Amino acid sequence: MIATEVSIPMDLHYSHAHAWQGDHSPMIVDRFSSFRELETLEPRWRELFATDPHANFFLSWEWICACLATDDTPWLVLGVRAGDGPYLAFLALNHGRFPTMGPPVNRELYLAGIPRGDYTGMLAVAGEEARVIPALARYIDGLSWDNFSLNDCADERLAMLVREFSPNRYTVTSGEPTPCPYIDLPATWEEYVSSRGVATRRTLRAKIRKTESLPGYHFRWVPKEEAAEAIELLLQINSARWKKDLNKRRRIFGELFRRCYASGRFVVATLYAGDTLLAAQGSFVEPSSSTILGYMMGYNPDFQKLSPGAVLVGLSTRHAIEHGFKRYDLARGGEEYKISLSNGLHYTSHTKLTRRGLRVAAVNAGRAGFVAAKGVARRLLRGPA
Repeated sequence: MIATEVSIPMDLHYSHAHAWQGDHSPMIVDRFSSFRELETLEPRWRELFATDPHANFFLSWEWICACLATDDTPWLVLGVRAGDGPYLAFLALNHGRFPTMGPPVNRELYLAGIPRGDYTGMLAVAGEEARVIPALARYIDGLSWDNFSLNDCADERLAMLVREFSPNRYTVTSGEPTPCPYIDLPATWEEYVSSRGVATRRTLRAKIRKTESLPGYHFRWVPKEEAAEAIELLLQINSARWKKDLNKRRRIFGELFRRCYASGRFVVATLYAGDTLLAAQGSFVEPSSSTILGYMMGYNPDFQKLSPGAVLVGLSTRHAIEHGFKRYDLARGGEEYKISLSNGLHYTSHTKLTRRGLRVAAVNAGRAGFVAAKGVARRLLRGPA
């Protein structure tokens, strides 16, 4: 049984369960905010994940547990059920505040996992959307928040959720969709390469051949027993290439990757020439759909003419085909090299709900100015390139 008392930090005070009368029986929304409670959901969570056609890796049990356990912001999971029946839907959320110190002037609600998760969504029984989504909307409406961000949505049902909020009480802001390329993998590597455009095909073959001819060439997916060292190499080369703070990268991703590696849901691919690391890529793995999702990349700029990042993606694609994977998801971002390697494309949406009112409007405007000023300060401190 679900605990009747749930501790909700900050201002998210609402009763533990609320019911709405559906077509057959009341729809009840339960809230969970501790891992002791969350663990009771595992069997049903896995059932919904296995049967929901909208499910993606970032809704898997392994990811959601690793993500929530390594997130500094408070979280809650909402479960919707009809009477005493099994849960029909789950939605994970985070909540935060602005500023992070002192009295809060803005209360934020957003889909769990962002920005670390490339996709967001919900789990639900197909055909039950007309019952569970209004119940979720009414429950969320009763929470204390000023802005509700639904970013990187890969689930059309979240647009249904947004439409449940009254335009008399909320404004809706939409951002530009994000392209997310993918490769539906054929039976053989040669079939895949032959399907690319002439320029991509020639370049990919030539650069892979040149890379493979380097002294001490070595490519592999690093096994689980070497996970700690592989994750550290990945974070180092990624931070160096994109000029990111390594310690911050370790705080945000280190333990997340270690947990996913331990559950068999993360792998690091490395590309070496002798003792020199040319490139490394961290990818999430979803066995049930035979999908690998390329997530974090870094490469050695001294070998830029070889395009080591694109070569590593190519080698990983070949490895995935040889090991029976069905899809290589290149994740969010429409970079030119991704588009050239992909044979499919989908988009994620970005929406924000804001409560109407002068206070919220004034605070949001002030925050926008504050963020812009910080950006200018960073550029001035960084100096010329």
